[in-house]
Amino acid sequence: MTLFTGLSAFPLTPTDDEGQPKPELLQHFLEQIVTAGADSIGLLGSTGGYAYLTPEARKRTLRAAVECAAGRTPLIVGVGALTTDLAEDLARDAREAGADGLLLAPMSYQPLTDEEVFRHFEAVAAAGGLPLCIYNNPGTTKFTFSPDLIARLAELPNVIAVKMPLAADGDYAGEMRRLRAMTPEDFDIGYSGDWGALRTAVRKSAAVAAG
Repeated sequence: MTLFTGLSAFPLTPTDDEGQPKPELLQHFLEQIVTAGADSIGLLGSTGGYAYLTPEARKRTLRAAVECAAGRTPLIVGVGALTTDLAEDLARDAREAGADGLLLAPMSYQPLTDEEVFRHFEAVAAAGGLPLCIYNNPGTTKFTFSPDLIARLAELPNVIAVKMPLAADGDYAGEMRRLRAMTPEDFDIGYSGDWGALRTAVRKSAAVAAG
């Protein structure tokens, strides 16, 4: 199993009333994830509120997570930021702290073009030097990765996976076939959206019953 396959658990980043991280409580969450047997930990994702934390708070959170995981469960760290320079710095810090992989979403105040997103990912992937997953999360970033852009990014060194939103029409198999036809054989394609898991399970159960 590679880094970006299986079930990745994305914990909250607990903070105090002033918005400062609470490392001990975070480590309590992470211990539960490790014990549950998740395939990886997705630190500082959307659930982890990364966009609302200062760079220093994010670095403190990262160090507490690395200390707790201690190599027992792979650690994937979100490094999205409003500027490429800051995202590069966060990516380098993640590598130096001992993270196993990176998750990158294109944060922006102004709408982004495909070329701007490509150059951003190119720079951050090079700076981090770790396996990187594209985070296609238009619900928060307001940017949607086209299949062509995903295919282009998949050719970059270190970019080895994409985390997709739930398929609007529910045609996951069709969407995956189209993406797999455009990306390298070892490129991983995953989905986020806990709220869709029940519907998927119900459909599978119905298919089994009907069969």
